[in-house]
Amino acid sequence: MRLECPPLTTGYASVSRALTVALALAVIGGGPTAAAAQDAMLQARVDAETLAMVTPVLEAAVRDSLPVAPLRAKILEGAAKNRPAGMIAQVVGRLSDDLRATRSTLRARLPAVAIGGEELTAAALARQQGVPDDALVELWNARPVGQSLEIPVTVLAELVRRGVPAAGASALMRHVLDAGVPLDRAAQIPGRFDGAARPGVGPPEALERALRDLNIPGPPEGRGPPPGRGPPGGADD
Repeated sequence: MRLECPPLTTGYASVSRALTVALALAVIGGGPTAAAAQDAMLQARVDAETLAMVTPVLEAAVRDSLPVAPLRAKILEGAAKNRPAGMIAQVVGRLSDDLRATRSTLRARLPAVAIGGEELTAAALARQQGVPDDALVELWNARPVGQSLEIPVTVLAELVRRGVPAAGASALMRHVLDAGVPLDRAAQIPGRFDGAARPGVGPPEALERALRDLNIPGPPEGRGPPPGRGPPGGADD
């Protein structure tokens, strides 16, 4: 599946293609065999100084039952870009803190809801992009039974990053869940948005064109702001 999405800023200059990363994390973090392979990959591709600095962060994440896959991915990204050990450790530590804070917030707001590691990672990255907690909670409250929110949350974050008000983006993604839109189609919304965005075309029009291209109807009247627009009066939340 091709997921078209520009870089998502998360600590270095950027992380390549956020939606691709969101899907890949499930593979990176999948089971004991994958974990062992990742540990071997870190040892093979990361210098000793960096490993010494990031190992306590990884060990703390394991003890706290945080998803380790995004931390490993961040370490490998820094190593591939030849970042200094101290910078890699700082970025990985900040991401770990973001994951803890996001989990704490969601647990307080959604005490009876189980949140998977990939969903937590997507939510932490969404908060980095300015998605308000209320929008995340609304999405979780609209989740169909058994449905992963990893892709919907990531798409929500990407739309907000592109200038779509959080209220409109959240209403759209809740509608996507309600209408049973296939997630592989929903994942294409940011890329189609980029294809429609050009001088003189604002976020609302670009989003409407993207939805039309993907044959995804906007939320019906009374179910929230139109796609790409905030509530009346200009308030976003």
